[in-house]
Amino acid sequence: MNSPLMQVTGFEELKAKIRELGNDKDKKREVLIILRQVASPTLQAARSFVPVASKKHKARGKLIEPGNLKKSLGYITGKQENPTIYVGARAKGVNNGWYAHFVEHGVNKYSKGYKRKRKRRANNHAAIGKTKATPFMATAYQSTNGQVTADAQRKMAAFIQRRIDKLSR
Repeated sequence: MNSPLMQVTGFEELKAKIRELGNDKDKKREVLIILRQVASPTLQAARSFVPVASKKHKARGKLIEPGNLKKSLGYITGKQENPTIYVGARAKGVNNGWYAHFVEHGVNKYSKGYKRKRKRRANNHAAIGKTKATPFMATAYQSTNGQVTADAQRKMAAFIQRRIDKLSR
């Protein structure tokens, strides 16, 4: 039979106090700050693993400088209701890391003049090669996963405790 691994006392009281907090903008802002702090090691690891080109190249009519992808890595705030922070290449504003997924996963190469079809994976048979994938984000995530999870749990527990103490006054 299933028996609980641990018994939590005062859980109903905790739930009631968390509901009292509501959708507070201060709460969301503070949680986003904590999530950025927690995601910092992953961002630093991603910046250390990202490949840097040896020379300038042109794509979509723009000149891309070496180290551009490294500069575009940063925090991306999610737009959903729950506070969410992503670590990745930013492509808005002055950041120009729109091509990060090509570096991460590689891309098919085609002979000059080949007209590609719009259907997904319809062109794989015509590819003459593939660029080498450099999974820098996956490597960064794997190298910091355990540390980030433990740090997030500790900091969020401290945040919840501060809010409970504030309500119990």
